[in-house]
Amino acid sequence: MASVTATPNKRGITELYIGGAGDTRTRLVAAYADERQRKFAHQAHHDAHYFPHYASRRIHHIARRDAEIGRKLVLIGHSWGGDTALRVLKAMRPISVDLLVCVDPVPKSRLNPPPMPRNADMIIHVDARPSYPNRSDQVKGMGQWFGGTLHRRLSAAHALITADLNHFAFAQMMFAPGEDGLSAADHVERIGQPTRPKAASSSSAS
Repeated sequence: MASVTATPNKRGITELYIGGAGDTRTRLVAAYADERQRKFAHQAHHDAHYFPHYASRRIHHIARRDAEIGRKLVLIGHSWGGDTALRVLKAMRPISVDLLVCVDPVPKSRLNPPPMPRNADMIIHVDARPSYPNRSDQVKGMGQWFGGTLHRRLSAAHALITADLNHFAFAQMMFAPGEDGLSAADHVERIGQPTRPKAASSSSAS
């Protein structure tokens, strides 16, 4: 993976991936971020970086640096990484990120809950509701017993994607379609794509 200390292209996109509590062992998010970085290896305008959930200062530094030079920002957190993403987002105010994706997020503490996301242009909340829970869902349940949930914090999300997947199925959740048929991965791909100008009305054309 490319070093986050390298000087970024001033016009581009930065994707920041934040793993959960066990990601240093499972590498669920790290592997996904590695694959994204390989995809952009020869594209100076697009980068993807991975961080553990406890590296909030490093994440904030990279995010603010890239935002201040005009790069578009995508912030993606899984499990405890979702908690970290919300805290980094608050630390960046008044700077906004283009897209925040919280993938089955779990808060770290009831006593010190993360803030509401107020400076993200678009928010995607992916919520895992598996028909057949496994051990990863038990781990999530324990985390929610101690820390609660982030559903209220993310109630203003532009899209809630409910996935019949287990908590550790990060990559699959990124590709789970929402009601509009678009997945979190689809929304990430749309960042930086030119928007089509609205067609002029007949009255304005005349």
